[in-house]
Amino acid sequence: MHIHDTALIYPNVRYGNSIIVEPFAILGIQDRFHPESELVIGERAFVGSRCTVYAGVQVGDDFDISDQSTVFYDNIFGNACRIGPKAMIKNGCRLGNHVRINAGVFLERVIIGSNVFIGPGTTFTDDKHAPCPHYADCVPKSEVGDFVSIGANVVIAPGIKIGHHCQVYAGSVVTKDVEPFSVMAGNPAKKIKKFNELKCSAGIYQKPFEWWDSQ
Repeated sequence: MHIHDTALIYPNVRYGNSIIVEPFAILGIQDRFHPESELVIGERAFVGSRCTVYAGVQVGDDFDISDQSTVFYDNIFGNACRIGPKAMIKNGCRLGNHVRINAGVFLERVIIGSNVFIGPGTTFTDDKHAPCPHYADCVPKSEVGDFVSIGANVVIAPGIKIGHHCQVYAGSVVTKDVEPFSVMAGNPAKKIKKFNELKCSAGIYQKPFEWWDSQ
């Protein structure tokens, strides 16, 4: 266990063994609406410099969050989740196991399965008419199934459901639900092929994401 002297850890934080907390990280700060909540972090966590993780968050084992990222209240992470630098996880997200969120991603009210990759700069929108005070009653949470890869700088409209075993190419704008085993591209995004038609251009694997087959 190594916690830097400049890190701020509030009394309402519970964490497992072998945690590493880098300089100026803040763990367990409470927002003004939920003063009695706590932060729970599993085993072998790594919290990068200047990260902030609020109270009201539950984190599984092998959590890794990089510099200057923020996780707000009411978020739950499974095991082996990784968050890149300067990502923002707002309220109401649920993530499975082995989820990788890259730099500059924005999430709010998103349910994500396991074995999911989200490329840098991707934004999940959650409000059709900002700043409507009843947006949560109007739009359901967005959902991403298991074994999904979303490229860089993708924009996903509010309430969208992306099925399992899908790939969304970089720069796409997803405005409609995506059925399982789809490859999507464009603005607005359209299905361009089936997931099982993807090929490994380098010839290293018989097909991309072949490593998922054993999971």
